[in-house]
Amino acid sequence: MAPSFYLSLLLSLMLTILFISPAHSQYTLSEKVLNDICSKHKHSPVCLKLLKSYPITPLAHVIGLTKISINQAAVAANKTIELMALLKSKTMVPSYAAQYEICHEKYVNIIDLTEAAKKALKAGDYEKVFVAAARILTYNADCSDELGSPDSVPLQEMNKKVYNYHFKTLLRVSNSLTKIG
Repeated sequence: MAPSFYLSLLLSLMLTILFISPAHSQYTLSEKVLNDICSKHKHSPVCLKLLKSYPITPLAHVIGLTKISINQAAVAANKTIELMALLKSKTMVPSYAAQYEICHEKYVNIIDLTEAAKKALKAGDYEKVFVAAARILTYNADCSDELGSPDSVPLQEMNKKVYNYHFKTLLRVSNSLTKIG
């Protein structure tokens, strides 16, 4: 028999085992799992949209979805840092610049926490991932507390958006992750 036949047979056998394996069904995402994750989210439709925005989401599992959420949180945090830099460069008021600098420090901590979450996820320490997600929300709220100037309205809006959409979604997904580990 041809070697390609054996290769096809082996591949078919591996896929069959993968699809009937109980471990696979435990981790595979379904519409129900996504709805469960986002159902308690204040912005449930946005949560679902974010989680479904990656083409691999239907093929992912909760661990993969957590990785996606961590990456989305990191991207959102970096974009917020870029906005802070822009606003700081345009302001002439030292107290406003100080607000942006304090928020910048908070967001550097957020970036560090996304990196810690990635490492914890890779190590299988799902509780640490969840704790990192919760701390991200705290740093974001700390930044919000600092913002009070009229010049900071764009940053206030972005800070609120990343909190509601990206960081809360990461918290919900990482909470689901702790239930399987």
